[in-house]
Amino acid sequence: MNISVFGLGKVGITLSSCLSAAGNKVVGVDVHTGLVSALNGGSFATQEPGVMERLARTSEGGFAATTDPARAICESELTFVIVPTPSNTLGGFSLRYVFKACDEIGLALQSKAGPHTVAIVSTVLPGSSQARIIPRLEQASGRKIGDRLGFCYNPSFIALGEVVKGIECPDYLLIGEADQASGDLVLAAQKSMMRNGAPIARMSPVEAEITKIASNTHETMRVSFANMLFDICAEVPGASVDRITEALAHRMGRRFFKGAVPYGGPCWPRDNVALTAFMDAIGAPSRLPHAVDLFNAEHARFVLRKILSLTSANQTVGILGLAYKPGTSCVERAFALDLAKWLTQEGRIVTGWEPLAISEASRETGAAIRFAATAEDCLRQSEIAVIVNPLKELPEIDWSVASQTVIDCWRCLGPEAIRKIHKYVPLGRGSDGAVADWLRNSVGSDFDLLTN
Repeated sequence: MNISVFGLGKVGITLSSCLSAAGNKVVGVDVHTGLVSALNGGSFATQEPGVMERLARTSEGGFAATTDPARAICESELTFVIVPTPSNTLGGFSLRYVFKACDEIGLALQSKAGPHTVAIVSTVLPGSSQARIIPRLEQASGRKIGDRLGFCYNPSFIALGEVVKGIECPDYLLIGEADQASGDLVLAAQKSMMRNGAPIARMSPVEAEITKIASNTHETMRVSFANMLFDICAEVPGASVDRITEALAHRMGRRFFKGAVPYGGPCWPRDNVALTAFMDAIGAPSRLPHAVDLFNAEHARFVLRKILSLTSANQTVGILGLAYKPGTSCVERAFALDLAKWLTQEGRIVTGWEPLAISEASRETGAAIRFAATAEDCLRQSEIAVIVNPLKELPEIDWSVASQTVIDCWRCLGPEAIRKIHKYVPLGRGSDGAVADWLRNSVGSDFDLLTN
């Protein structure tokens, strides 16, 4: 197939590489001339796993980048639009970049005789396709849906560090189609890349828009539920959050169900806020997504209090893992950076280490925290270390150099590493004391009233 991709950010270039490696002829469009030149000149590089390998095995002429939207539309029959939809001041998603792409696509279609289908990949509010995007496309192109103009809403369910996996081996494929022919075309493009037999969900654009944002909100709800259990178990003697979530997983599943640090990143926090804002706008009760967002902030403060109780002013605290999750350099809404800021405000000296995100973290924090070249250097420089992310490099670290205490927010260290540590504190596990004594000292007669 002849396909164009508007927007060559982390996800757009990954989608382009997967499409072209699958044998499609792809033209990528981006406004950044330096990026376009690097892609065409062979100097482009990315840390996203699998992208460089797929670009390398793309046949000659199978992928090209351009700043010219008209060229891309002329040389393709299907366009994927994957441009930013940033949060706006009211909590929704701004469509300004989507509109710009629609205007460019529409203008190019005025000079094209054949049919063309547009698939929006970017996350948008429910109703955006039919109320805002399709009218913009129709006005810009002088065409109507069904009259040489097709449309789909076709979001991806991906995570940074695993974008190729999310595209080629999705849990399911979601297509919101304005007409069946458009859906068939998008499905053919997706199937050319897919390496599994993922289920296919075809529905209207507005149903697909609700499905996409609901998916992220449900995932944050699961994370927060597990973190609620984390908070309980951290207080109750003899309780382990892992034993409880492992038991619950028999009925509730394991995905995103491990008590640890608050969720972050570029998608989950803003999607909860956006769904809340949309539900408020249409008059639907929005307490559930709003409560999840509030709890995530409360849980962050709970973890902070635990760490503050184990540290003192002027102590050096090492933070292992600075990105919002392992396997990526993205630090957007990363709990580690919030923790570092809060600790410095409380008089702690912070040293950080991260295998991928030190340069990004340093741009965010400036001189507020120090950065270590290796994990061992971070441990040596710190009186107390905090594992914020369950990094795959952790088993390779020489934990014998840790001077005093290691606080493990994920309880991810193995027995061999723990034996080398002077004091190991697995957050999410209660003390070894007796429950009855703890209740008597912490709750007192109130517990008797609760059980009378």
